[in-house]
Amino acid sequence: MKRYVVFVALFIVAVLVISGCGPKTGQTVKTNGQVYLTVTDDEGRKVVLPNKPERIVALAGSDLTLLDAVDVNLVGRVTTKVGNIPARYKDLPEVGVTTGLNIEKVVALKPDCVLAIAGQHDKYIQLLESNNIPVFMLRIKSFEDVKAKLHLMSQIAGTEAKGDAVIAKLDKEVNGILNKLPKEKQTVVILHATAKNVTVELDTSIAGGIAKMLQLENVADAGNKKISGDKVPYSLEELVNRNPSVIFLTSMGEGPDIEKRMKADVTSNPAWSSLSAVKNGKFYVLPEKYFLLSPGLNYPAAIRYMAKQVYPEAFTNEK
Repeated sequence: MKRYVVFVALFIVAVLVISGCGPKTGQTVKTNGQVYLTVTDDEGRKVVLPNKPERIVALAGSDLTLLDAVDVNLVGRVTTKVGNIPARYKDLPEVGVTTGLNIEKVVALKPDCVLAIAGQHDKYIQLLESNNIPVFMLRIKSFEDVKAKLHLMSQIAGTEAKGDAVIAKLDKEVNGILNKLPKEKQTVVILHATAKNVTVELDTSIAGGIAKMLQLENVADAGNKKISGDKVPYSLEELVNRNPSVIFLTSMGEGPDIEKRMKADVTSNPAWSSLSAVKNGKFYVLPEKYFLLSPGLNYPAAIRYMAKQVYPEAFTNEK
């Protein structure tokens, strides 16, 4: 009987040790015999890194500046024209463009960690995992996304202190901008123009998310119906009814041509001229470098750009 009691007691202790000391999501574990990192990625997948990665491959060009900021070394990268490629990554082996990867090249680099794009690189997961390569499916869009990925990347590389410092700097810059803004609220619409059509951006878009941070009321989100995606069809009639005080335009393609076409539409259509934003000259074109793709480390600059258009008086003392 005593032996049975001792056995049960030891079993309970063992269970408590295993449940209490096991690796937690997003936590670096340095105890011998346990995994280095366990994380749930942006597709809800549990990704386990048995050891600290030494051979990381990045499949998104927009990740490179974030990785560089937290001192992550790579052994391969995507071919990209997005932004400036950090010096430490310029001469690395390339594995093709984001939309047409050479997955054999990725595998040949023998990575122990791959950073991929959620919703775009899913077809490669099975092949990579069959080669015992952990894959993180990441989505980077909002300012919160950027901070979360900086934290994750620094965890992967073991440079958490650097990650914390970069995040703190971004927060300080953004809060410095937001603290300058007046309490009054303005209404806004964000048009997105392509060579074929015009749509309206919701708060879930990059520009819409920044407008929300600035406490601007996006008329496209008024009466909020649950809509998938970050854009809805454009209706001039609805726009006139909502009568926003500010209009922003984002574009994909030849910016000057689209801007010229939109301004021609505004000046030639009486309905447009009835809008408060048009009457008061508050129609602004947002630069692609900040508002087409996630601005990443340039989020403070993107936020400042939009804020200065709406509240120029709050920034008169800036150089």
